[in-house]
Amino acid sequence: MNELPKLKIEVPTQGWKQFLTARKEMLDAYDRAREKAKSHEVETLHGRIAEAELRKWLLSFLPKRYGVTPGYIVSPGLKSTDKTPHYDVIIYDQLEAPVLWVEDSPDASEQGKSRAVPVEYVRCVLEVKAVFSPTTVDDALVHLADLLPLMGGPDDPQEKYKLHLPSTFCCGLVFFDLKREHQYSESALAKIIERGQLRGFFGGVVLRGEGNTIAATGKLSGVHSKTQIESRIGAGKDSLLSGLAMCQSVRLRDDLHFGAMLFWAEYHFSQFGFDLIAMMQGTYDVRFLSSFYGMGASEAETR
Repeated sequence: MNELPKLKIEVPTQGWKQFLTARKEMLDAYDRAREKAKSHEVETLHGRIAEAELRKWLLSFLPKRYGVTPGYIVSPGLKSTDKTPHYDVIIYDQLEAPVLWVEDSPDASEQGKSRAVPVEYVRCVLEVKAVFSPTTVDDALVHLADLLPLMGGPDDPQEKYKLHLPSTFCCGLVFFDLKREHQYSESALAKIIERGQLRGFFGGVVLRGEGNTIAATGKLSGVHSKTQIESRIGAGKDSLLSGLAMCQSVRLRDDLHFGAMLFWAEYHFSQFGFDLIAMMQGTYDVRFLSSFYGMGASEAETR
């Protein structure tokens, strides 16, 4: 009997275009809500829809161990009088976690109910904003900074009473749109550098850039360099809507500089999803792709 040929990894991978339909469905729902919001005195509907659509996709995509909810993170290490911030997207271990309380409303779906989750079962927090801009980036990072009291530790695995977020905890930002009016807003990208002491912060994604002709997602991430990174963002130079944009770095020491970049590619949507799983499972390695599922690009398909 002839030996069967062995498979090798193929890129573009099988089903990469189908994987992107989830991104399109989220953006379509967001656009419909944005049109409805134009008739409202306060245009907040599309922002709430963005949060809900992201939670809906995560619930369908993530392994069933993970629950996704808006809500609160509770720790026995905080006083009852301390502020309990509300977060857009909390991903938690629903197989192990008790839910301390549920906030209901007559028109809220089951998926939209706010839940209070004990700190040791929280795996990720995502801040969701409609539009990428200096103001929204700042607002999102300030809100994530409310997690700082929970970011100490992490607790010893043998500690009976957990007080802090676990060692595999991660957090990031999700924006639905980057408009042309903000395409030279270097300050928006530079705020990623100013993330302070946010343990597990990985940057984030921008689902759509105005004028992009392909289904590209922008990946927001930090970058280290031995030398100064000079900005090329500005009129007549690079735009945040171009393929790759990097802001001016800051010097941490003589041989170490830290900057931020926004890089557009079709495969960044799937990469975001599988990196998220790897980070929560503690297997993420920056040197390797977390998965080849969903990896593809239109130009590679035509070769």
